[in-house]
Amino acid sequence: MKKTVSLSYKVLTIMLVVIMFVCSLVVGLLLYQAANQEQQLNQTILSRDVTRYHQFSTLLNERLSVWVEGLKYINDIPPGNTTELVDTFRRAEDFLLLQWDVNNIWILDNQQQLVYQQGEMLPDDVLEMVEQTLTEARPVAGVHCHVMCEQVVSIPVMINRQTANVVVMSTSLQELLALLSEAADGASQSDLVLVKHARGANSQSDRYFINSMVSDKQERFMRDILAAIPPSASKTKLITSGYEVNVNGRAYLITLLPLYQHKSNGHYLMFTHDIDERKRAYKSQNRVIFFGGVGLVLTFVLCMFVLLRRYAQKLTALANMLPLLAQKRFEEFKIQQKRSFTREKWLLDELDTLGEAAVELSDKLESLDQQMTVNTAKLEKMAMFDSLTGLPNRNMMTFQINKQLAALQRRQAGMALLFIDLDNFKKVNDSHGHHFGDEVVKLAGERLSRVIRENDLIARFGGDEFVILVTGLDKVEQVNIVADKLIEEFVEPMRISEQTFYISISIGVAYTSNSKTRALELMRQADTAMYEAKLERGSSFRFFNSSMNQKIVKQVELENEARIALKEQQFFLALQPQIELASKRLTGFEALLRWNHPQRGLVPPGDFLPMLENTAMMSELDFWVMEKAIELLSRLETNGYRNVKMAINLSAAQFANSALLPYLMELIELHKVDARNIELELTETVLVADIERAVDVIQQIRALGCKLAVDDFGTGYSSLSYLKMIPSDIIKIDRSFIAGMLETESDRNIVSSTISMVRSMGQQIIAEGIEQPEQLFQLATMNCQYGQGYYISIPIDEHRLWDVLQTKVYMGRWQL
Repeated sequence: MKKTVSLSYKVLTIMLVVIMFVCSLVVGLLLYQAANQEQQLNQTILSRDVTRYHQFSTLLNERLSVWVEGLKYINDIPPGNTTELVDTFRRAEDFLLLQWDVNNIWILDNQQQLVYQQGEMLPDDVLEMVEQTLTEARPVAGVHCHVMCEQVVSIPVMINRQTANVVVMSTSLQELLALLSEAADGASQSDLVLVKHARGANSQSDRYFINSMVSDKQERFMRDILAAIPPSASKTKLITSGYEVNVNGRAYLITLLPLYQHKSNGHYLMFTHDIDERKRAYKSQNRVIFFGGVGLVLTFVLCMFVLLRRYAQKLTALANMLPLLAQKRFEEFKIQQKRSFTREKWLLDELDTLGEAAVELSDKLESLDQQMTVNTAKLEKMAMFDSLTGLPNRNMMTFQINKQLAALQRRQAGMALLFIDLDNFKKVNDSHGHHFGDEVVKLAGERLSRVIRENDLIARFGGDEFVILVTGLDKVEQVNIVADKLIEEFVEPMRISEQTFYISISIGVAYTSNSKTRALELMRQADTAMYEAKLERGSSFRFFNSSMNQKIVKQVELENEARIALKEQQFFLALQPQIELASKRLTGFEALLRWNHPQRGLVPPGDFLPMLENTAMMSELDFWVMEKAIELLSRLETNGYRNVKMAINLSAAQFANSALLPYLMELIELHKVDARNIELELTETVLVADIERAVDVIQQIRALGCKLAVDDFGTGYSSLSYLKMIPSDIIKIDRSFIAGMLETESDRNIVSSTISMVRSMGQQIIAEGIEQPEQLFQLATMNCQYGQGYYISIPIDEHRLWDVLQTKVYMGRWQL
């Protein structure tokens, strides 16, 4: 038994991974702790600045309050009236100016009338402080900033213990700044200055400017500081946590202190702390931590490199040998393996074992290479046939069409291409699963193969589409016989595992006798004709003709006209009211798209919507309708109709569009509408096309607060089976049942049972197409909640909506 040397290498590998992980974790924690400590130091400086500011500000304001309170002790007789109080302050003007830098003095009586003024006019915002002083009978202090910022203190003065006057004095903030500068300790040396925030400035230096007296040197320094603050540094960050900047190679911490505590007017006290030494120490510490960790990891990597070098040499040799296998040089590969790998048993390791396994692999590859030539022909044949039905596939059919087109030059005959599609095949997959769908496709292939001649060719193009190539035709009418036989093959239903399926086919025929016809063009013509046959609702065939191309051209022209119409605002919305049948209360509108063409006038929706349905233009129209409808909903809410919803129809393409939810959220936010008043309508055909995705999208729509309605309920083929799976809010009974409920008992029973079933499930129900008063009465008797239709109102042009609402809505009820 061969020995291997593997345990040590495994252990060393595990140790390397563990050491790298531990080192990374420790370095990360140390760096995080250092950064957190640095942030705490900044926060401590900020808190100390705020505390000192409030302490000194309070001290200076209380000094004036104490002086005013001591007036009665200055003179033998305290002021007995307002005149004596004014005389006292006139005599004290010089003292207050020289000793305490009092710039302005105002005295007001208890009616807030100015009785004395020394200095500037009394600012209006100071009157609020006067009113607060009279109300609370206590001194009130604050800051007033106009050109320059000043401290303002409003002090109540009682005369004869009856009348309350108010003395208002303002002092410069320079003394406060001086006290704050002197109080700064060596550990946090700081410069401070008053700044003002200028709104709408382009650069950071223009956003803040100096608003206090400073020396030229300090002004230059502060301007450099302001210029260094980036635009990304918001006022909130500067106030709450400060911002670090670099000026002239040194680091500084910048903090702002609002001078107005209860409202923001752009005046701030800016502290500038020199933290350069601390930042250098912080960066040095981080470098030591980082490079120490890197050095430790590199040391282990070097050790592992030395130990694994032998492994690397063998892997290199093996990498050079493996391309020989790809080149089928098997003998040369074996010689290289013997030369590069050891045969000493006590030195064997896993790579030696791998080298021997590679030799075994080369033997098997050599054997497989011999079989490959045999299998290639089989694989090429498989590539030309469909795996499910065994019929030729698209590649084979394309090859044969080109071959037969070339043969038309040698013989006077025609050929036809029949493009066949199974009708209602999607119904089989959706209702019974893809297994039954595959069985239906196989049976269809067998039935189609029974009809064609030996020299004709049938192929499966994919899904439920088949193509038959009929050659050697003397006249085009011969194709009619083939098409009729193909349709007759599907008259009898298909029976699969006790299930019966009624499947019909639609056939599109393209005929040619011209050898210059291209295969792709012929397939396109047959495909176009097949879609025309689809319009006959199954079991029919159509020949391609030029008018079908004209229809495509007309569709392109209509799409171009629709783009112009959207740009020139030719489209508009018509709103059909929805009411509560019991109370006649107006509950909402359904938004319907209309087109007012400048030449053709009002274009019916049935003329342009079906032709635009599968074009890129339809998506633009869908989102335009949504935006316009939500805008109208916003106007309705603004005009007092707050509980009126707007129903918006979603097409299949719009429902499948990933931009639907973000665009809907954007419109709700833009127009500030209540999402509960938005109702999105989907037909059950769209919902059951991909039920799992539909449920997921619906849940996201309902999470926004919007409602979802199932439109045209009862016309689909799986309404009841999917109703419990779809998380809808509203079910709309199709107008076809409402139209026949008075004359046909079956329709009446369907409507009644649908109403009972939906209401028992806790959902709302709306009846469409109410055109007679008897229908409305019958529906109300059946406990149908809501309804809409021409009897209630025709769709209302959005431009006439407000006039109609004034005449038709009284006390929230719709007047019939």
